[in-house]
Amino acid sequence: MSVTLKDLAEMAEVAESTVSRALNDRPGVSEKTRQEILRLAKEHNYRPNRMAQGLAGQKTRILGLILPDLDDPSHYHIIESVESVLEDTGYQLVICNTRRDPKKCRNYLNLIEYDQLDGALLVGGVKAGSKLIELTWERDNRIVLANLLVEELKLPSHLVNYRQGGRLAARELLPSSAQKLESGPPAILMGDENDYVEDERRQGFTEECRDRGMGEPEVVSGVFSHEDGYRAFLELVEEHYPLPEGFYLTSNLPAAGLIEAIKMGGYMIPEDFQVVGTGSNMMTEMIKPELSVIHEPLEELAVDAINTLLKLVRDEDIEEEIKVYDPELRRGETTL
Repeated sequence: MSVTLKDLAEMAEVAESTVSRALNDRPGVSEKTRQEILRLAKEHNYRPNRMAQGLAGQKTRILGLILPDLDDPSHYHIIESVESVLEDTGYQLVICNTRRDPKKCRNYLNLIEYDQLDGALLVGGVKAGSKLIELTWERDNRIVLANLLVEELKLPSHLVNYRQGGRLAARELLPSSAQKLESGPPAILMGDENDYVEDERRQGFTEECRDRGMGEPEVVSGVFSHEDGYRAFLELVEEHYPLPEGFYLTSNLPAAGLIEAIKMGGYMIPEDFQVVGTGSNMMTEMIKPELSVIHEPLEELAVDAINTLLKLVRDEDIEEEIKVYDPELRRGETTL
C-alpha cells in the first residue's frame, strides 16, 4: 500500500503542513526535522500526489474559488465572471464551498501549500482567522481576497464598500423633514452576523441612523430565505412598537418574502412600508412592485480579482494591494 503525506506526518510526529514544506524545500522547518522527513519518504518510497502532475515544481493549472456558501445568488455572479476570464487561459477552476465553516476554509487553503492548487480566490464569509491567512500567505503568496479584508495584513484585496452601501440604504429609508417622525428607525434584516460583508452593511446602516438622530435601528439576523423574510415581518408586527416603516434586506430572496407578507397584511408599498434590497439578479426582476436596491458591482470585482490572482501565479507584478468598488442606489417602486 502506498504511503501518504498523512502517514509520513504520523511517522515523523509533525503536522502534514510541515511534511509538505520539508518535501518542497520551503522555509519554516528545522534542518533536523527536514532530514528526518526526507529519510522517511525515501525509506517508504513516498510518491506525492500532485493532481497528476507527477513532478515537484510543476504547476497544476488549477485555481480554487473558495466561497462561504452557494445559497447567495450574488455568488453565481462571481462564479460566472471568474469562469469567463479563465476560459482561454488554460486554467481550470475548482469551486470550494466552505459552508461557512472555518475548518473547511483552512483545509482548502492547505491545498495551495500541498501544490494541489496553484492559487485561490477567497471570497468573504465567516471572518477567517487572520493568523490562518497570514501563515498561508507567508508560505505561498498565491491568495487574493474578494469582499474580505484582513486589515493587519497587506494582502491583495478587492471589495465593495459595503459600509457605504448600508449608509445609502438608510438614507433612502429615513424620513425626510416633510414626513412624519412618529415611527421608529428603519430595520435591517441580514444573514449571518459573523459574516464580514453583512457586518459592514450593518455598521454603515447603523452609523447613518445615528448620524441622522434616529437612534439604533432594529437588527434582525439569521434571515436567509423567502420564508425567513415573511416570518420576520409577522414577528415584527406582533412584537415591535413603533413598527419600522422601512426595511433594508441584505439579500433579495428574503426581500421577496417580506414584501409578500406586507401585501398579505393589507398594507401598501411604499405608502405604508418602504423596502430596499441588495444587488441586481433574476430574483429582483420577479419581485413586484419593482424593488429598490443597493447595486454592488460584483462582476467587475470578480474579473479584476481573478486577473490579480493570475498575475500572482505567473509571478507578475500587481499594481495595487487593495481596490474598493462603490455601490449605488437603484431606485425602483418600493421606496418613495
